[in-house]
Amino acid sequence: MRRRKFLLGTASATALATTGCHQGPPMLSPVLSTPAGQMQGQIIDGVHKFLGIPYAEPPFGTLRWLTPVRRKPWSGVLQATQYGQICPQTGGMARDALVEGEDCLNLNIWTPDPAARGLPVMVWAHGGGQVSGSGADAIYDGGHFAQEGVVLVTCNRRLGAEGFLYLEELFGENVGPGNLGMQDLICVLEWLTDNVQSFGGDPNNITLFGESGGAAAAQATIATPGASGLINRAILQSGGHAVQRPATATRIAHHVIDQLGIKMRDIEALRAVPWQKFVELYAALNTRHVWADPQIYLPVLNQHLPVHPVDAPFAGFGLDIDYLVGTCREEANFFDMLMDLEGSQFDRRARKVVAVSGAEWSDVLNRYREIHPEWDADDCFNAALGDMWFRVPSLRIAEGHQQQSQKGTYTYLFEWSSPLIGASHALDLMVFGNGLPLPGIAAFKNFEKTATFMRKAWVAFAKTGSPALPNQSWPSYRERQATLSIDDSPSIITASYRQQFPMLENAITINWGQSGL
Repeated sequence: MRRRKFLLGTASATALATTGCHQGPPMLSPVLSTPAGQMQGQIIDGVHKFLGIPYAEPPFGTLRWLTPVRRKPWSGVLQATQYGQICPQTGGMARDALVEGEDCLNLNIWTPDPAARGLPVMVWAHGGGQVSGSGADAIYDGGHFAQEGVVLVTCNRRLGAEGFLYLEELFGENVGPGNLGMQDLICVLEWLTDNVQSFGGDPNNITLFGESGGAAAAQATIATPGASGLINRAILQSGGHAVQRPATATRIAHHVIDQLGIKMRDIEALRAVPWQKFVELYAALNTRHVWADPQIYLPVLNQHLPVHPVDAPFAGFGLDIDYLVGTCREEANFFDMLMDLEGSQFDRRARKVVAVSGAEWSDVLNRYREIHPEWDADDCFNAALGDMWFRVPSLRIAEGHQQQSQKGTYTYLFEWSSPLIGASHALDLMVFGNGLPLPGIAAFKNFEKTATFMRKAWVAFAKTGSPALPNQSWPSYRERQATLSIDDSPSIITASYRQQFPMLENAITINWGQSGL
């Protein structure tokens, strides 16, 4: 099958099609005293911005591949006016002018007023498939959220080999446990519990949210025992929820140390290897399909992450928090412009989900054609890949939560469509109000109305546990699997995905950990 390509230029993934929003000149903020230390940020358009705040010690040297260690309080005044270093990028596109480095565990805070009390806190987990991205990407600027009355936090976490190389079987217990990216997010949440009141935030009202790999990281964090009690609400945007098994993860680690000439148990020698070497090894690792299904570096299912993230609510994780979960209608179109999807990890993963359901791949494609007669074969293929990777696991999380929890469960389908790429993965990042990923992707179609609606709904959810707005009802998923279509004019979808694709019901109800997904 010949895949359709979208011509959007060669800019980095963080380049923006901007909304044209004007920001006034920055001015230095008053010095802020926090339990972590004093700091000075900037004030822009009435929003106080503090960048590059270290929350943990640099995760290198003797601390490499270990649980994060909280940063010691500093003396003097931290000049929090520039982004700090970002964590080493194993894959992905260029990251603008951001600097990778070892002192990368830092966070950024936007607040409408540090002197306020009880503002809801929203903590963003960036996307990038656990191999790239940072909290310093321009599209994640939290100014618009802060103007809506929340404290917005972005952060960095360890990625690639530094976060997910599973070393316990080769180097000893608690060394490279396979989920250090999740433990970094837990460290962020613990730091905020102690410090966010100094920024006007309520430590007892924290929403963890993210998109793509960030949503997957958020859900994996919820499934990690150490996160209990630190999160009050969760928003999962287009999460690709997958794990690595210990046996496969150990084979990957064994191959890596063999390539580096490192012996088992010689952790000092491994820690002395520059991080760039692990980045160089990634491309060759990623070509081995036996390992790369669905990806090389993922959270590892073991005692540190005892349940598959999509099984978490069925196992009792996250039942004390409110959930807002959703995906985009045509997720895979974004990836179609980057690679040939036929035979890719997206294709293999999608077919595996369908097979585990007991369904036939051809029947699933035929059903897309019935529902969307205007789509061609490529459209149906892409829709199936995107839904199996993102939508089906998201619905399993929603189903488990609404069954097991008394808290709110809400779902959405993002359907704002670019003339160039449809309602594709990553377009929901418009929620920040800073534009769209990749220039020209909007093709002159206005998206500010939809972006503003999303942001207000997200903020309402963070404040109250419900994303409903005065001019837009949003029934819970318990009410006939109700889902909100997010577009220029939002509406309630009455025919649920599960009614339309009954052959996939098993994928939403079976245990993913036991089925090998």
